[in-house]
Amino acid sequence: MKTTSTLVCKLVTLFTISLLNIYAVKAQCVAPLMIWQNAVLVNGTSGQIGAEYKFPSVIAGVDAFVTVKDIAGGASLTSVDDNTFGYSEAWQPVVKTPTSQGVSSSYVSFKIDFKDSATGANHTFPCFQLSFIDVDGDNQHVKEFVAAKGADQIVVSNVTTLALTPISPNFIQATGTFHNYPGIDTSAYVTNINYNYRNANHINEVRFGNITDSIFTVQDRYSCGYFRPIAMTNFYVLPVKYISFNATAEENAVTIKWITEQEINNNYFQVERSFDNSTFNSIGTVMADFGAASNSNYQLIDNAIEVMTKTIVYYRLKQVDNMGKATYSNIIAVKLPVQQGRVVMQTSPNPFTENLNIRFTTTGNGLGEITINNINGQKIITQQTAVSKGYNNLLLNCLNRLAPGMYTVQLIINGTIISNQKIIKN
Repeated sequence: MKTTSTLVCKLVTLFTISLLNIYAVKAQCVAPLMIWQNAVLVNGTSGQIGAEYKFPSVIAGVDAFVTVKDIAGGASLTSVDDNTFGYSEAWQPVVKTPTSQGVSSSYVSFKIDFKDSATGANHTFPCFQLSFIDVDGDNQHVKEFVAAKGADQIVVSNVTTLALTPISPNFIQATGTFHNYPGIDTSAYVTNINYNYRNANHINEVRFGNITDSIFTVQDRYSCGYFRPIAMTNFYVLPVKYISFNATAEENAVTIKWITEQEINNNYFQVERSFDNSTFNSIGTVMADFGAASNSNYQLIDNAIEVMTKTIVYYRLKQVDNMGKATYSNIIAVKLPVQQGRVVMQTSPNPFTENLNIRFTTTGNGLGEITINNINGQKIITQQTAVSKGYNNLLLNCLNRLAPGMYTVQLIINGTIISNQKIIKN
Protein backbone atom coordinates (compact mmCIF):
# COMPACT_ATOMS: atom_id res chain seq x y z
CA MET A 1 0.00 0.00 0.00
CA LYS A 2 1.17 3.50 -0.73
CA THR A 3 1.61 6.94 0.81
CA THR A 4 -0.21 10.03 -0.34
CA SER A 5 2.87 11.30 -2.15
CA THR A 6 3.77 8.17 -4.10
CA LEU A 7 0.61 6.17 -4.73
CA VAL A 8 -0.46 5.67 -8.34
CA CYS A 9 -3.41 3.33 -8.19
CA LYS A 10 -5.02 1.10 -10.68
CA LEU A 11 -6.90 -1.98 -9.60
CA VAL A 12 -6.96 -4.81 -12.08
CA THR A 13 -10.13 -6.79 -11.43
CA LEU A 14 -9.40 -10.35 -12.28
CA PHE A 15 -12.49 -12.43 -11.68
CA THR A 16 -12.03 -15.71 -13.43
CA ILE A 17 -14.70 -17.31 -11.32
CA SER A 18 -14.18 -20.81 -12.59
CA LEU A 19 -10.51 -20.77 -11.54
CA LEU A 20 -8.56 -21.71 -8.48
CA ASN A 21 -9.49 -19.77 -5.44
CA ILE A 22 -13.24 -19.19 -5.35
CA TYR A 23 -13.95 -19.93 -1.74
CA ALA A 24 -15.58 -23.32 -2.16
CA VAL A 25 -14.69 -25.11 1.04
CA LYS A 26 -16.56 -28.34 1.76
CA ALA A 27 -19.93 -27.00 0.57
CA GLN A 28 -19.05 -25.30 -2.74
CA CYS A 29 -19.84 -21.92 -1.25
CA VAL A 30 -19.02 -18.86 -3.36
CA ALA A 31 -18.01 -15.80 -1.37
CA PRO A 32 -20.24 -12.73 -1.91
CA LEU A 33 -19.07 -9.57 -3.67
CA MET A 34 -19.27 -6.93 -0.94
CA ILE A 35 -19.22 -3.17 -1.51
CA TRP A 36 -17.73 -1.11 1.34
CA GLN A 37 -18.61 2.57 0.92
CA ASN A 38 -20.17 5.57 2.67
CA ALA A 39 -18.95 4.81 6.20
CA VAL A 40 -20.79 6.74 8.94
CA LEU A 41 -19.67 7.18 12.55
CA VAL A 42 -22.48 5.83 14.76
CA ASN A 43 -20.79 5.64 18.18
CA GLY A 44 -17.74 7.07 19.96
CA THR A 45 -15.11 9.53 18.80
CA SER A 46 -13.81 9.19 15.26
CA GLY A 47 -10.35 7.62 15.08
CA GLN A 48 -10.33 6.63 18.75
CA ILE A 49 -10.68 3.28 20.50
CA GLY A 50 -14.38 2.42 20.73
CA ALA A 51 -15.36 4.38 17.62
CA GLU A 52 -17.97 2.43 15.65
CA TYR A 53 -18.60 2.95 11.94
CA LYS A 54 -21.45 1.66 9.82
CA PHE A 55 -20.90 0.58 6.22
CA PRO A 56 -24.45 0.35 4.86
CA SER A 57 -25.58 -2.37 2.45
CA VAL A 58 -22.27 -4.17 1.90
CA ILE A 59 -24.63 -6.58 0.19
CA ALA A 60 -28.38 -6.11 -0.18
CA GLY A 61 -29.98 -6.18 3.27
CA VAL A 62 -26.73 -6.46 5.25
CA ASP A 63 -24.73 -3.71 6.97
CA ALA A 64 -21.17 -3.99 8.29
CA PHE A 65 -20.24 -2.38 11.61
CA VAL A 66 -16.54 -1.69 12.21
CA THR A 67 -15.34 -0.86 15.74
CA VAL A 68 -11.85 0.40 16.58
CA LYS A 69 -10.64 -2.25 19.03
CA ASP A 70 -7.10 -1.12 19.80
CA ILE A 71 -4.44 1.42 18.78
CA ALA A 72 -0.90 0.32 19.62
CA GLY A 73 2.71 1.41 19.26
CA GLY A 74 2.03 5.06 18.48
CA ALA A 75 -0.13 4.45 15.40
CA SER A 76 -3.15 6.61 14.59
CA LEU A 77 -6.17 6.19 12.33
CA THR A 78 -6.19 8.89 9.67
CA SER A 79 -9.27 7.52 7.88
CA VAL A 80 -11.46 4.47 8.37
CA ASP A 81 -11.99 4.28 4.58
CA ASP A 82 -10.26 6.41 1.94
CA ASN A 83 -11.47 5.96 -1.64
CA THR A 84 -9.14 8.56 -3.14
CA PHE A 85 -6.83 5.78 -4.25
CA GLY A 86 -7.15 2.09 -4.84
CA TYR A 87 -10.55 0.51 -5.33
CA SER A 88 -13.67 2.28 -4.15
CA GLU A 89 -15.60 -0.92 -3.34
CA ALA A 90 -12.88 -2.18 -0.96
CA TRP A 91 -12.41 -1.27 2.69
CA GLN A 92 -9.33 0.99 2.71
CA PRO A 93 -8.33 2.32 6.13
CA VAL A 94 -5.36 4.68 6.39
CA VAL A 95 -3.02 4.10 9.34
CA LYS A 96 -0.32 6.63 10.19
CA THR A 97 3.07 5.54 11.45
CA PRO A 98 4.24 6.84 14.85
CA THR A 99 5.01 10.54 14.80
CA SER A 100 8.55 10.16 16.18
CA GLN A 101 11.38 8.24 14.60
CA GLY A 102 12.53 4.94 16.05
CA VAL A 103 12.32 1.20 15.57
CA SER A 104 8.72 0.26 16.24
CA SER A 105 5.76 -1.96 15.43
CA SER A 106 2.43 -0.14 15.46
CA TYR A 107 -1.11 -0.93 14.39
CA VAL A 108 -4.82 -0.17 14.56
CA SER A 109 -7.13 -3.13 15.08
CA PHE A 110 -10.85 -3.47 14.38
CA LYS A 111 -13.77 -5.75 15.12
CA ILE A 112 -16.25 -6.35 12.29
CA ASP A 113 -19.91 -7.34 12.78
CA PHE A 114 -22.45 -8.08 10.04
CA LYS A 115 -26.06 -7.13 10.81
CA ASP A 116 -29.42 -7.47 9.08
CA SER A 117 -30.34 -3.99 7.83
CA ALA A 118 -34.01 -4.32 8.78
CA THR A 119 -33.85 -6.05 12.15
CA GLY A 120 -30.32 -5.40 13.42
CA ALA A 121 -29.87 -9.11 14.10
CA ASN A 122 -26.57 -10.83 13.40
CA HIS A 123 -26.25 -11.92 9.78
CA THR A 124 -24.34 -15.15 9.22
CA PHE A 125 -22.70 -15.70 5.84
CA PRO A 126 -22.24 -19.31 4.67
CA CYS A 127 -18.81 -18.06 3.61
CA PHE A 128 -16.96 -14.84 2.84
CA GLN A 129 -13.41 -13.86 1.95
CA LEU A 130 -11.24 -10.99 3.20
CA SER A 131 -8.34 -10.41 0.80
CA PHE A 132 -5.55 -8.03 1.73
CA ILE A 133 -3.99 -6.53 -1.39
CA ASP A 134 -0.49 -5.09 -1.87
CA VAL A 135 1.05 -5.62 1.56
CA ASP A 136 4.48 -4.07 0.93
CA GLY A 137 6.67 -1.12 2.03
CA ASP A 138 7.89 2.38 1.18
CA ASN A 139 11.11 1.21 -0.58
CA GLN A 140 13.13 2.52 2.36
CA HIS A 141 12.27 2.27 6.03
CA VAL A 142 8.63 1.14 6.49
CA LYS A 143 6.99 -2.22 5.85
CA GLU A 144 3.32 -3.04 6.35
CA PHE A 145 1.60 -5.93 8.05
CA VAL A 146 -1.98 -7.19 8.25
CA ALA A 147 -3.64 -9.84 10.38
CA ALA A 148 -7.09 -11.39 10.73
CA LYS A 149 -8.39 -13.70 13.42
CA GLY A 150 -10.41 -16.91 13.21
CA ALA A 151 -10.18 -17.72 9.49
CA ASP A 152 -11.05 -21.27 8.42
CA GLN A 153 -8.52 -21.13 5.62
CA ILE A 154 -5.60 -18.86 4.71
CA VAL A 155 -4.21 -18.71 1.18
CA VAL A 156 -1.02 -17.07 -0.12
CA SER A 157 0.86 -17.36 -3.37
CA ASN A 158 3.24 -20.32 -3.52
CA VAL A 159 5.94 -17.68 -4.10
CA THR A 160 5.24 -14.84 -1.68
CA THR A 161 7.03 -11.86 -0.16
CA LEU A 162 4.91 -12.11 2.98
CA ALA A 163 6.28 -13.51 6.23
CA LEU A 164 3.53 -15.33 8.14
CA THR A 165 3.67 -15.21 11.94
CA PRO A 166 1.06 -16.58 14.37
CA ILE A 167 0.00 -14.08 17.01
CA SER A 168 -2.04 -16.82 18.68
CA PRO A 169 -3.82 -19.94 17.39
CA ASN A 170 -5.83 -18.94 14.28
CA PHE A 171 -4.60 -15.34 14.38
CA ILE A 172 -2.01 -15.05 11.61
CA GLN A 173 -0.03 -11.91 10.77
CA ALA A 174 1.34 -11.35 7.26
CA THR A 175 4.27 -8.92 7.06
CA GLY A 176 5.52 -7.42 3.80
CA THR A 177 9.00 -6.28 2.85
CA PHE A 178 10.46 -2.77 2.57
CA HIS A 179 10.12 -3.07 -1.22
CA ASN A 180 7.33 -1.03 -2.81
CA TYR A 181 5.10 -2.60 -5.48
CA PRO A 182 3.56 0.26 -7.51
CA GLY A 183 -0.22 0.57 -7.50
CA ILE A 184 -2.78 -1.67 -5.83
CA ASP A 185 -3.11 -4.69 -8.06
CA THR A 186 -4.97 -7.93 -7.38
CA SER A 187 -2.64 -9.72 -9.78
CA ALA A 188 0.45 -8.90 -7.67
CA TYR A 189 0.01 -12.27 -5.99
CA VAL A 190 3.24 -12.18 -4.01
CA THR A 191 1.90 -9.33 -1.84
CA ASN A 192 -1.65 -10.64 -1.37
CA ILE A 193 -3.21 -12.89 1.25
CA ASN A 194 -6.74 -14.31 1.47
CA TYR A 195 -8.52 -15.08 4.75
CA ASN A 196 -11.53 -17.34 4.15
CA TYR A 197 -14.41 -17.68 6.64
CA ARG A 198 -17.29 -20.13 6.90
CA ASN A 199 -20.61 -19.74 8.75
CA ALA A 200 -19.50 -16.49 10.37
CA ASN A 201 -21.24 -13.23 11.28
CA HIS A 202 -18.16 -11.35 12.51
CA ILE A 203 -14.38 -11.14 12.58
CA ASN A 204 -13.19 -10.70 16.13
CA GLU A 205 -10.02 -8.79 15.16
CA VAL A 206 -8.39 -7.35 12.03
CA ARG A 207 -5.09 -5.45 12.23
CA PHE A 208 -3.46 -2.96 9.89
CA GLY A 209 0.04 -1.98 10.96
CA ASN A 210 3.56 -0.85 10.12
CA ILE A 211 7.07 -1.83 11.13
CA THR A 212 9.59 1.01 10.98
CA ASP A 213 13.34 1.37 11.32
CA SER A 214 15.11 4.15 13.22
CA ILE A 215 15.15 6.76 10.41
CA PHE A 216 11.76 6.38 8.73
CA THR A 217 9.67 9.32 7.49
CA VAL A 218 6.34 9.80 9.26
CA GLN A 219 3.64 8.88 6.75
CA ASP A 220 0.14 7.61 6.10
CA ARG A 221 -0.06 4.04 4.81
CA TYR A 222 -3.01 3.05 2.62
CA SER A 223 -4.42 -0.44 3.06
CA CYS A 224 -6.82 -2.46 0.94
CA GLY A 225 -9.13 -5.04 2.49
CA TYR A 226 -11.20 -6.50 -0.31
CA PHE A 227 -14.30 -8.57 0.62
CA ARG A 228 -14.72 -10.71 -2.45
CA PRO A 229 -13.03 -13.67 -4.19
CA ILE A 230 -9.59 -12.75 -5.52
CA ALA A 231 -7.88 -15.17 -7.91
CA MET A 232 -4.42 -16.41 -6.96
CA THR A 233 -2.44 -18.74 -9.20
CA ASN A 234 0.00 -21.29 -7.77
CA PHE A 235 -1.52 -20.72 -4.36
CA TYR A 236 -0.54 -22.26 -1.04
CA VAL A 237 -3.10 -23.09 1.67
CA LEU A 238 -1.86 -23.00 5.25
CA PRO A 239 -2.38 -26.64 6.18
CA VAL A 240 -3.33 -26.51 9.87
CA LYS A 241 -5.97 -24.65 11.83
CA TYR A 242 -5.38 -24.83 15.58
CA ILE A 243 -8.05 -24.90 18.27
CA SER A 244 -5.58 -24.74 21.15
CA PHE A 245 -1.88 -25.01 22.02
CA ASN A 246 -0.71 -25.08 25.63
CA ALA A 247 1.84 -26.57 28.02
CA THR A 248 1.63 -27.53 31.68
CA ALA A 249 4.51 -27.89 34.13
CA GLU A 250 4.35 -30.97 36.32
CA GLU A 251 6.73 -32.39 38.94
CA ASN A 252 9.44 -33.71 36.63
CA ALA A 253 8.26 -32.74 33.16
CA VAL A 254 6.35 -30.35 30.94
CA THR A 255 3.38 -31.71 28.99
CA ILE A 256 2.76 -29.98 25.65
CA LYS A 257 -0.69 -30.44 24.12
CA TRP A 258 -2.38 -29.09 21.01
CA ILE A 259 -5.66 -29.66 19.17
CA THR A 260 -6.22 -29.04 15.46
CA GLU A 261 -9.59 -28.47 13.84
CA GLN A 262 -8.43 -28.68 10.24
CA GLU A 263 -5.43 -30.27 8.55
CA ILE A 264 -4.67 -30.14 4.82
CA ASN A 265 -1.72 -32.17 3.49
CA ASN A 266 -0.17 -32.15 6.95
CA ASN A 267 2.76 -34.53 7.46
CA TYR A 268 4.18 -34.02 10.95
CA PHE A 269 4.87 -31.60 13.81
CA GLN A 270 8.14 -30.84 15.52
CA VAL A 271 7.98 -29.47 19.05
CA GLU A 272 10.70 -26.86 19.55
CA ARG A 273 12.01 -25.57 22.87
CA SER A 274 13.91 -22.43 23.88
CA PHE A 275 15.30 -21.14 27.16
CA ASP A 276 15.73 -17.54 25.93
CA ASN A 277 12.71 -17.10 23.61
CA SER A 278 15.14 -16.66 20.73
CA THR A 279 17.04 -19.86 19.87
CA PHE A 280 14.72 -22.85 19.40
CA ASN A 281 15.73 -26.52 19.05
CA SER A 282 13.60 -29.53 18.20
CA ILE A 283 12.87 -31.87 21.11
CA GLY A 284 10.59 -34.34 19.36
CA THR A 285 8.52 -35.20 16.28
CA VAL A 286 4.82 -36.07 16.30
CA MET A 287 3.27 -37.51 13.14
CA ALA A 288 -0.01 -36.13 11.79
CA ASP A 289 -3.24 -37.95 12.64
CA PHE A 290 -3.86 -38.98 9.05
CA GLY A 291 -7.07 -40.87 9.71
CA ALA A 292 -8.84 -38.23 11.79
CA ALA A 293 -12.28 -37.23 10.56
CA SER A 294 -12.59 -34.24 12.93
CA ASN A 295 -10.54 -32.65 15.70
CA SER A 296 -7.09 -34.16 16.32
CA ASN A 297 -5.42 -34.18 19.75
CA TYR A 298 -1.63 -34.26 20.12
CA GLN A 299 0.75 -34.48 23.07
CA LEU A 300 4.47 -34.58 23.82
CA ILE A 301 6.15 -34.79 27.24
CA ASP A 302 9.40 -32.91 27.81
CA ASN A 303 11.23 -34.51 30.76
CA ALA A 304 14.75 -33.38 29.88
CA ILE A 305 16.87 -32.84 32.95
CA GLU A 306 17.97 -29.35 31.89
CA VAL A 307 14.35 -28.19 31.83
CA MET A 308 14.07 -28.77 35.57
CA THR A 309 16.91 -26.29 36.19
CA LYS A 310 15.00 -23.40 34.57
CA THR A 311 12.31 -21.05 35.79
CA ILE A 312 10.72 -20.35 32.37
CA VAL A 313 10.75 -22.47 29.21
CA TYR A 314 9.35 -21.51 25.77
CA TYR A 315 7.76 -23.82 23.21
CA ARG A 316 6.47 -23.58 19.65
CA LEU A 317 5.26 -26.00 16.98
CA LYS A 318 6.91 -26.40 13.60
CA GLN A 319 4.34 -27.92 11.24
CA VAL A 320 5.64 -29.54 8.04
CA ASP A 321 3.37 -30.40 5.10
CA ASN A 322 3.72 -33.14 2.50
CA MET A 323 5.80 -30.84 0.27
CA GLY A 324 8.29 -30.10 3.05
CA LYS A 325 7.02 -26.54 3.59
CA ALA A 326 7.08 -25.45 7.24
CA THR A 327 4.91 -23.05 9.23
CA TYR A 328 5.20 -22.14 12.91
CA SER A 329 2.71 -21.75 15.73
CA ASN A 330 2.72 -18.96 18.25
CA ILE A 331 5.19 -19.21 21.15
CA ILE A 332 3.98 -20.18 24.61
CA ALA A 333 5.86 -19.72 27.89
CA VAL A 334 5.75 -22.15 30.82
CA LYS A 335 6.72 -21.13 34.34
CA LEU A 336 8.30 -24.03 36.19
CA PRO A 337 7.80 -24.68 39.92
CA VAL A 338 10.61 -23.98 42.37
CA GLN A 339 12.44 -27.22 43.04
CA GLN A 340 12.57 -26.79 46.85
CA GLY A 341 15.82 -28.72 47.28
CA ARG A 342 14.71 -31.68 45.19
CA VAL A 343 17.42 -33.44 43.14
CA VAL A 344 16.39 -34.79 39.73
CA MET A 345 18.44 -37.58 38.13
CA GLN A 346 18.28 -38.91 34.57
CA THR A 347 20.21 -41.77 32.94
CA SER A 348 20.83 -42.44 29.23
CA PRO A 349 20.95 -44.47 27.18
CA ASN A 350 18.74 -47.03 28.86
CA PRO A 351 19.24 -49.83 27.93
CA PHE A 352 23.01 -49.21 27.65
CA THR A 353 25.94 -51.19 26.22
CA GLU A 354 29.23 -49.60 27.20
CA ASN A 355 28.71 -46.00 28.37
CA LEU A 356 26.13 -44.45 30.68
CA ASN A 357 25.41 -40.74 31.19
CA ILE A 358 24.21 -39.69 34.64
CA ARG A 359 22.66 -36.21 34.63
CA PHE A 360 21.34 -34.54 37.75
CA THR A 361 20.71 -31.16 39.36
CA THR A 362 21.58 -30.15 42.90
CA THR A 363 20.78 -27.15 45.05
CA GLY A 364 24.29 -26.91 46.46
CA ASN A 365 27.92 -28.03 46.20
CA GLY A 366 29.22 -31.25 47.75
CA LEU A 367 30.60 -34.74 47.27
CA GLY A 368 28.68 -37.11 45.06
CA GLU A 369 28.86 -40.85 44.68
CA ILE A 370 27.42 -42.97 41.88
CA THR A 371 27.03 -46.70 42.46
CA ILE A 372 25.76 -49.45 40.19
CA ASN A 373 24.20 -52.31 42.12
CA ASN A 374 23.03 -55.71 40.95
CA ILE A 375 19.53 -57.04 41.59
CA ASN A 376 20.71 -58.38 44.97
CA GLY A 377 21.80 -54.91 46.10
CA GLN A 378 25.52 -55.63 45.85
CA LYS A 379 27.73 -52.74 44.71
CA ILE A 380 29.37 -53.56 41.38
CA ILE A 381 30.80 -50.14 40.47
CA THR A 382 31.40 -47.03 42.61
CA GLN A 383 32.59 -43.65 41.38
CA GLN A 384 32.96 -40.47 43.42
CA THR A 385 32.89 -36.93 42.07
CA ALA A 386 32.60 -33.34 43.22
CA VAL A 387 29.17 -31.90 42.46
CA SER A 388 28.27 -28.28 41.84
CA LYS A 389 25.08 -26.38 42.43
CA GLY A 390 22.87 -26.67 39.35
CA TYR A 391 23.36 -29.04 36.43
CA ASN A 392 25.89 -31.93 36.58
CA ASN A 393 26.78 -34.55 33.98
CA LEU A 394 28.83 -37.67 34.80
CA LEU A 395 29.94 -40.27 32.26
CA LEU A 396 30.48 -43.89 33.30
CA ASN A 397 32.37 -45.78 30.60
CA CYS A 398 33.97 -49.20 30.04
CA LEU A 399 30.80 -50.89 31.26
CA ASN A 400 30.92 -53.60 28.61
CA ARG A 401 32.38 -55.96 31.24
CA LEU A 402 29.04 -56.00 33.05
CA ALA A 403 26.89 -59.06 32.36
CA PRO A 404 23.62 -58.33 30.52
CA GLY A 405 20.67 -57.83 32.84
CA MET A 406 18.98 -55.36 35.20
CA TYR A 407 20.88 -53.11 37.61
CA THR A 408 20.16 -50.13 39.85
CA VAL A 409 22.08 -46.85 39.62
CA GLN A 410 22.15 -44.92 42.89
CA LEU A 411 23.01 -41.27 43.48
CA ILE A 412 24.42 -40.31 46.87
CA ILE A 413 25.25 -36.69 47.75
CA ASN A 414 27.05 -35.78 50.98
CA GLY A 415 26.30 -39.25 52.36
CA THR A 416 22.55 -39.13 51.64
CA ILE A 417 20.89 -41.39 49.10
CA ILE A 418 19.12 -39.03 46.71
CA SER A 419 17.81 -41.16 43.88
CA ASN A 420 17.61 -44.74 42.55
CA GLN A 421 16.82 -45.76 38.97
CA LYS A 422 16.62 -49.11 37.27
CA ILE A 423 18.85 -49.58 34.22
CA ILE A 424 19.30 -52.42 31.74
CA LYS A 425 22.59 -53.66 30.30
CA ASN A 426 22.33 -55.15 26.79
